[in-house]
Amino acid sequence: MSRFQTILGVGSALWDVLAHVSEETLASIGAPKGGMTLMDPQPHAELFRKLEGRLEGVEEASGGSACNTVLALAHLGAQVAIGGRRGNDACGEKLAATLASQGLEVRFAVDASPNGCVLSLVTPDAQRTMFTSLSASNYFCAADIAALDLTGVGLLYLEGYLLFNVPVFDAIMERARLERIPVALDCGAFSVVEACRPRLLELLSQGRIEILLANEDEALALTGVRDEAALEWIANHVPTAVVKLGARGALLAQNGRRAVVAAAPAPHVLDTTAAGDFWAAGFLRGLDLNMDLSQAGHLASRVAAEVIQVMGTKLPEERWKVLKDVA
Repeated sequence: MSRFQTILGVGSALWDVLAHVSEETLASIGAPKGGMTLMDPQPHAELFRKLEGRLEGVEEASGGSACNTVLALAHLGAQVAIGGRRGNDACGEKLAATLASQGLEVRFAVDASPNGCVLSLVTPDAQRTMFTSLSASNYFCAADIAALDLTGVGLLYLEGYLLFNVPVFDAIMERARLERIPVALDCGAFSVVEACRPRLLELLSQGRIEILLANEDEALALTGVRDEAALEWIANHVPTAVVKLGARGALLAQNGRRAVVAAAPAPHVLDTTAAGDFWAAGFLRGLDLNMDLSQAGHLASRVAAEVIQVMGTKLPEERWKVLKDVA
């Protein structure tokens, strides 16, 4: 039986372009490896032109952190919806149609601007570095949150990048408070935590977050300590805490209980894009199915291990079937 009924993800409605590049090509851009750089539409388009002829194995898919997570949740059998603001162009329509065809209830507002886009560059070590033009998503506003249908929603899943949009983030947190809907927040990137740490600390001190997910860099940026010490710090502020350690697994805490989960085997790591998003999907689906902390963590590791063995976020249907059977 589903614990959350509908899980609603809220975040940027983006279209992803993924490509392999050499270390030299990435270095020539001058952005921090493994990070996420926000760009205006014109510089973003200029970056595409600069990289012309230097991108290999280009693939396109629906994107955005919250979109990735709820899409994976849908494949795992959860009832899910997605909220945000998409563009009123062919790309935006393709995004909405792609998500709806895969089981998501699409609750996007529509903007006159083009749809947002993420260029994700993957280096030979499978690390991904992202360059994001929000475009239509940049106009996601508090009025959209006021109009967002929360019928049947038992859990709000927010991507950390929303912290950059203060009116939207504050509006969705206030609706969650008024309607008593628990909030799960994924930190998103260490750069998000560094820039928005005062707001995060305020929310944590107020007990406004039910589930907080952070990778090791994000946890360090938030707490100033690492690994078990970071988990303990976060667990003192939220009922359910996660510190993801990449290939070293994950540390979990929930209402006084602790679990250590190993990373699932991944023989051929191709691309780490969305690994954290898919880990979150597996974990939330485990909680949705009332699994204990360790079981939910193991499912999360299995889902993340699958996505890092493909380029982008498109898993073969037979792999989803295996994962769904595990769940």
